[in-house]
Amino acid sequence: MDTYKFLNIPDSCFVGTNIYKKLFYENADLSTSDKSLFTDTINKIIWLYCLKPETINIPAYKDEAREYSEIEVIEVLLHKEYKLNRIAEIIMRTIPYPMLLIFKLEDKIQFYVAHQRTNQSDSSKNTIEEFIATEWLDSDSALLTKLDIKQMRFANFYTLYSDIVDAISIYNISFVLPTNGNITGAEARELSAKIEEIEVQINSLRAKLKKESQFNRKMELNIEIKRLEQNKNKLLGGYRL
Repeated sequence: MDTYKFLNIPDSCFVGTNIYKKLFYENADLSTSDKSLFTDTINKIIWLYCLKPETINIPAYKDEAREYSEIEVIEVLLHKEYKLNRIAEIIMRTIPYPMLLIFKLEDKIQFYVAHQRTNQSDSSKNTIEEFIATEWLDSDSALLTKLDIKQMRFANFYTLYSDIVDAISIYNISFVLPTNGNITGAEARELSAKIEEIEVQINSLRAKLKKESQFNRKMELNIEIKRLEQNKNKLLGGYRL
């Protein structure tokens, strides 16, 4: 538990039991390659904490779109870094609760979070919204102090989980934009998505530029890259103090 004491989760929420890979093999409809991914990449999956009304005295939340009756904290010990997005997707779709998913490789950790909605065609299933992941973090990362749950809202599990998601979203955008507290989690996610879209376009154009031999076409590509870079800077400039 000491490894994650920065979360400030009460001992009453501690579980500390293994989640066997068999759970995913039997319930997640995995392909052969997905099963190999779990076998080759994952050492162990540990259910660290379960935050529910009985363990932390926070009420559940339910509306027409979602039901948050508890929050899980799950640790995945890795053999290696490989297709973590896919592993996160499988785990989050199989365990139908909002979770703070922690990948651990040697002495570094990486967080994944995602809001969930009730599947309108099958209420027994959840629809995962946008996946949000951090970079690999050291034990002195500035984000860790922001994930102290006692700094967050305890109105219900939706507000608590939203605060966790927002803290990670704002931390992620801080690499390209010194926020100084002047941006919300929703704004950070929207800005990140727009920047990512622009960067995908820029990278695609740069790949074409490397292969292009005609001078005029190279000029056109360079102009388009410059325009996209200006759009990116304009987006960032709108949030700077």
